[in-house]
Amino acid sequence: MRTRRRRSLRLLVCLALSLYAVPLSVLAAPQAGAAGGPTVWILDATDRPFTSTTPPGWAPTGIELYAARNAYEAAQILVRSGSAQTGVSVTAGALTGPGGAVIPAANITTRYEYNHPNIQKVGNVQNPPDGGTAYYDALMDNTPQSVPANTTYAAYYQVHVPAGQVPGAYIGSATVNSSLGAVTVPVSVTVYSATIPPTSQSTFKMNNWFSSAGWDYAGTEASIPNAYGVQMYDANWWKVEANIAANMARHRNNVIYADAVALLIPDTTVDAAGRFTFGWSTFDRFVNLFVSAGAMQYLYTPTLLEPPAIDPNLDTLVPVNGVSGAVKHVLCRPNSAPANGCPDTNDWLNQLFPALKAHLDAKGWTNNFYMSALDEPTTTQQATAANWLYTLYEKYFPNPRTNEAQLTTFTGNAAHLSTQTPLSSNYDANVALYQSYRISGKDLWLYSCILPQGSYMNRFTSNHLSGTRLLPWLTWKIGGEGYLHWGWNYWHDGFSEPYPAADTFNTQQTGDNWLVYPNKAAYGIYDSLRSEAQTAGLQDFELLQQLAAVKPQAARTLAETLITNPSAYDPSGWNVEGRHKQLLDELSAAAGDLALPFTDDFSGGDHFWTHTRGTWSTNGAQYAQSDASANWGDVSYLRGRGYTDVSVGVDLQITGVSSSGGSTNWAGLMVRSANGTDLDSGYLIAQRDNGQVFVYRSGTRIGSASVPGYVSGQRTRLRVVARGNALTVYSGTGQAPVLTVTDAAFTAGDVGLVTGGASAKFWNVRVMPTSLAPAESAAVTASSSYEADGWGIRSAVDGQRPSAPDAAGWSSSGSIATNHTEWVRLDLGSTRPVSRVDLYPRSDGANAGQGFPVDFTIQTSTDGTNWTTVSTRTGYARPGATAQTFPFATVNARYVKVTGTDLSTDQFGNFHMQFAEIEAVGGDLAPGRTATTSSSVEYPNEGWLTANLTNGTHHTDLWNSSGWSSAGAGSPNTTQWARVDLGGPSRISQVTLYPRDDIPNTGRGFPSAFTVQLSADGTNWTTVVSRSSYPRPGAGGLSFAFAATTARYVKVTGTTLTADQFGVYYMQLAGIGVS
Repeated sequence: MRTRRRRSLRLLVCLALSLYAVPLSVLAAPQAGAAGGPTVWILDATDRPFTSTTPPGWAPTGIELYAARNAYEAAQILVRSGSAQTGVSVTAGALTGPGGAVIPAANITTRYEYNHPNIQKVGNVQNPPDGGTAYYDALMDNTPQSVPANTTYAAYYQVHVPAGQVPGAYIGSATVNSSLGAVTVPVSVTVYSATIPPTSQSTFKMNNWFSSAGWDYAGTEASIPNAYGVQMYDANWWKVEANIAANMARHRNNVIYADAVALLIPDTTVDAAGRFTFGWSTFDRFVNLFVSAGAMQYLYTPTLLEPPAIDPNLDTLVPVNGVSGAVKHVLCRPNSAPANGCPDTNDWLNQLFPALKAHLDAKGWTNNFYMSALDEPTTTQQATAANWLYTLYEKYFPNPRTNEAQLTTFTGNAAHLSTQTPLSSNYDANVALYQSYRISGKDLWLYSCILPQGSYMNRFTSNHLSGTRLLPWLTWKIGGEGYLHWGWNYWHDGFSEPYPAADTFNTQQTGDNWLVYPNKAAYGIYDSLRSEAQTAGLQDFELLQQLAAVKPQAARTLAETLITNPSAYDPSGWNVEGRHKQLLDELSAAAGDLALPFTDDFSGGDHFWTHTRGTWSTNGAQYAQSDASANWGDVSYLRGRGYTDVSVGVDLQITGVSSSGGSTNWAGLMVRSANGTDLDSGYLIAQRDNGQVFVYRSGTRIGSASVPGYVSGQRTRLRVVARGNALTVYSGTGQAPVLTVTDAAFTAGDVGLVTGGASAKFWNVRVMPTSLAPAESAAVTASSSYEADGWGIRSAVDGQRPSAPDAAGWSSSGSIATNHTEWVRLDLGSTRPVSRVDLYPRSDGANAGQGFPVDFTIQTSTDGTNWTTVSTRTGYARPGATAQTFPFATVNARYVKVTGTDLSTDQFGNFHMQFAEIEAVGGDLAPGRTATTSSSVEYPNEGWLTANLTNGTHHTDLWNSSGWSSAGAGSPNTTQWARVDLGGPSRISQVTLYPRDDIPNTGRGFPSAFTVQLSADGTNWTTVVSRSSYPRPGAGGLSFAFAATTARYVKVTGTTLTADQFGVYYMQLAGIGVS
């Protein structure tokens, strides 16, 4: 039975990885129409089909999409038969939703996918099953196709959801037409209330360079005329550009590549004295195409300085006849006097720039205009020319937008650039540099072209589509806001005259030169799988921005489950589609932000951690990085979790140091890292072996201090509390923080362990979001405080519950022989729900429970002046070492005060009030609490663990945190249960159960009959909720309310289980909440 159950759940994981399918209500055998008809199944829009793709044994047979409003969502319909077919196409019908609302058929497109036979494989290649070079990419009109036997046809089914669409579920169907028989495909689209902004109001800046006039005045300018058989500025040229504008709006390309100098040529004249009369009608006509289409948010002029790199030249206009009148384009030396038919180039720019500024001002476009001097600069000659150009430009455009594509870490003209746009691999190799630029106020974009290759994300045709879709996610993760690619429609095979038009469909190609294809007959554009994947990623970026504004930890966590760094990301389109849905679910959920407490003693290995450098291993209850060589930034980070305000602590010991640096080498913590595997995109808090603690971010040390009493190689506790812009660092035996720094560079990210030029051991990691433990490191005041021998007022809120020699807790002043009143007060920093206060007695051996008050009150306040008593105790017996919990009805409070009016004595007859720790909690009480279950599959790599019931994730993200699954059974009439110990009596009135929400398994494993029970002692149970014939739920928490009850234990028991697609019965939950 153990082998069978394990195989079944593993099969479910393998199915998720192999199908790469969109979310579905059911999985079934691929369906056929009439006898002998074609086999039809569904693939999600972010995975690649191939002609050699065959249907899995269990495959999606219906389309289920999840959409924001003003968004496009898609799936792929695959058709295959052992017989040849003709007339294969897909017909879409309208979708009907709540209250008779409709998504009309006009909003739904079906296009067949063109199979390009000669794709050159570069980068992170996804090979076809047959190993060939043919890849689907271009999306063609929905004309019936002939399909050979044993060949898979692919159709792209896409729904546009208008901005005003009524939220809800919309149902309909599509029909696969074939000479072998028609097949009906059920369709469901769930529309959420979240709305994607119009392209011209995006928060992301998408800059695909495309052809029009100018740019290089050669191949780029010839691309459209040669592909369509038109002349520049004739009626059909304008038709092509109008269709490009519409396509840009549709695909969220909001940075318009418009050559202001080239577009001036038709309407500009110059007199014999060299005075220009600039005409703007062609420029305005061109720009207004994009304004009218809804694409234009920013204008970006191509570079004004052209190659060669060792002798750059300036784009300049001169008289056609050499004297006056009409003008033409020539290249002239920058910052030079008249020579060889060129004007004084200072004079030229001192005419162009003020005229450009005046015109942009008149049109209201100035603040949205980007100037660019160079493309991929590398030389000092280019730096000299660019600095000259930008200095002139800044005379007329104060604080301008400026940008250049950067292939290297060229800094020669960085002072003049408002935006840094590194190649993504160059960013990865120089994180500190580019994050420093961002922190200094520059915008950060990413760039790709024929590079980077290898495992980096790019948009090559042979690559996983997820790499294209995730580029905006990566940009969001690193704090960026834009992306640039040079090749939207360079429809040539090479870069030499006469620039003949390429056969874009059949020539050998990588996908670098073009993203879309010319529809010559219509003077239009054929989209591609890659352009649609890019658009989906841009929509996701807007959803990430919206979610981060209200639930920053949820946004960060979902992104973390897909991307580790620019070269490590999830290739599964299925998983990307799943996170897209979870973004929408989080935006629509009324619940607050995710909060993910975490502790690890490493006794179970390091399966929660990810590292790409260093020699990391576990041994018993310790985690070691054993390489003491001169490597800086060997990080192992906590995978798939994001944190904003958080307390992170670890015991560490430096066990060896490199001769390079010696005792100045270090070990420590990373918090709020944008990419978990580097040390430059977050805060490094580290202990040097010479006793110094320091805080570093992105190449800069922003604080340091010496730790009193530190001895080389000793085991020490290092803790940092990040709240807002403040980082407070604790180290060694002192109760006071050793260092506090204020910095706003990083607000959310990963947590990790790190070494620099040292080997080290780590024990007892504790990560606690301050939202779950507001008392931790709260401001504390008291009637008196003994500050010696490990006692101190700050030790009452240091997150260490047991008494320790260097962190005993808080004690009122000693040597008072008469009974008296003492109090301690916590300022939680802001008003928040509080429903329980936990008082931890001292726990040091025979002294356990000593100093705990006999009579006391617990009070709360919103202002620190007016107090409400929420708990009163008299004659309280001396407790043992365990937490004493005091629940009450939820109140909103900022301050918590414990007042002892009858104290107990120590062995010397002195009266004290003493606590090892004080905690105040409210809201969801389950995160971080101990869970136990009737059975559990416990697959840490895939993310199935009992502990996940209370880890705060609430989502099913395979390979990160999937949730909990019972063992499988052959019958539904099998009882399974999950129990949460809240750590003490708690006042509760609601239990929330989180179903699985991984597509297509949303709601799978949720019991159809179950009870919720409460207990004060874990033995005697009271049923507060009972359900039977419960339908399979969708995503999101299901809350079950009942009369407020005081209890310590909550148990959910499934008495009728549901089967997976293999007929095995499980009870499965993504999480449990208690409030």
